[in-house]
Amino acid sequence: MAPGTIQKTISLFRDAFDGLGVDISLLRLEALGIMVHEAMTVQGRSFHTPEHIFNLADATNPVQALAALFHDVVYYEIDQGFIPEIERVLMPYIDEVEEHLQLAAIPAGTDQLFDVVLRVFDFRAGQRLSPTGGQNEFLSTLLMVQKLKDTVKPRDLVKIMACIEATIPFRGPNAQGESHPMVLERRLQQVNAHHSLRLTDDEIRQAVKWAVAFSNRDVENFSERDTGRFLDNTWKLLPETNASLRLHGIYTIGSYRKALQKMEAFLGHLDPDTVFNQYMDEPPPGEYERMVALAHRNVQTARQYLGLKLLAIGILEALAVITGGDAPVALFMGALREGEDSQKMEEYLPDFPVASSVDESSTLFGLLAFGRASASSFDLQNSPLSLYIFRLLGWERARGLLSHAKAMFHGDVDAWTFLDLLPSELVTTVANACAELATTRRAALRTYAESRRYV
Repeated sequence: MAPGTIQKTISLFRDAFDGLGVDISLLRLEALGIMVHEAMTVQGRSFHTPEHIFNLADATNPVQALAALFHDVVYYEIDQGFIPEIERVLMPYIDEVEEHLQLAAIPAGTDQLFDVVLRVFDFRAGQRLSPTGGQNEFLSTLLMVQKLKDTVKPRDLVKIMACIEATIPFRGPNAQGESHPMVLERRLQQVNAHHSLRLTDDEIRQAVKWAVAFSNRDVENFSERDTGRFLDNTWKLLPETNASLRLHGIYTIGSYRKALQKMEAFLGHLDPDTVFNQYMDEPPPGEYERMVALAHRNVQTARQYLGLKLLAIGILEALAVITGGDAPVALFMGALREGEDSQKMEEYLPDFPVASSVDESSTLFGLLAFGRASASSFDLQNSPLSLYIFRLLGWERARGLLSHAKAMFHGDVDAWTFLDLLPSELVTTVANACAELATTRRAALRTYAESRRYV
């Protein structure tokens, strides 16, 4: 039988310490494994779990293995704080100021390893931390240092720090045109000189290569050949960052829309050229170009997929508003899990000729029709309503209507006005399909559908 996640975590620690030539007691190994396991299984995590550690860790590289074990152990906003053991370690170094975290104003030279972490991350004592600016990576690194400082040599701790720092995502060149790996190399050189670590230039360059390989592996999902698998991880992140989606069958149309809206906005602003890093020959030029090209393709397809999902949920939200207000998604769409023996919206959506602009062999069509690579805990694997919209309108017409939906989301137009901007065939079909499922709204939905029938 396969070992459990606690046992696998302990084993990964043991192999990493063996690789560094470090002796450690069995009880200490156990304590580290349990701490990491507890932190990574906090309720609310659905992507940053122990499985993510095992997928990321390179068992042949002890530096990267230890980085994998610690790099996501702190996820302050998702976990809504720290588990008690981590809190005891970190609280001397941070202050909570107006619901934000801020580094304590510890004088330079007071704590040498704290100074080293600050230098590797280019942070300052007293600095306000940001979830999107390296907060979790920094605190995870600080925890790692405090837990391993009596066991692992400082020169090896710095290499682990570099790997974790490199996982701060989506950073392009700085104002001087330097890539982040080049900046990281310079910081390691400064740390090496200031703290007399006696790392050679070759060792520093190797540390940066390890960090780049590690950071690229952390986001390797962006280079999936199967866009459905790329979207799988996107969907795993949704309930992590939107607590309401963890309540299966109860979350509302509005809360689901807001979750999709955040993800669509994130991907809409993401520059795929910033996903992966390259330093010297890591990764080799041909491989790097392949990864970047796939990132562009996956992000572009995901933008369209999310746009169609957002338009679909916007239509449901507007119909809910005009017939009584927000309601659970399941009320309007029926069963939201594969295999549930109950009504689904797709049973009430008609079949019709596909718009000439729609390529039924496209990746986007396949994702809507057949679904992402696997089912999620809160949503259908396929997208029947979004597929209906795509088949009827095509992407360009749907994108134009999406702009009107966003205007409604922002409060610039009301639900009635938004619905008036939709083709009558679309809105009457969806309203009548919802009427079959939302029995408490049936009369109101059918009345509205009838009012649009001859428009």
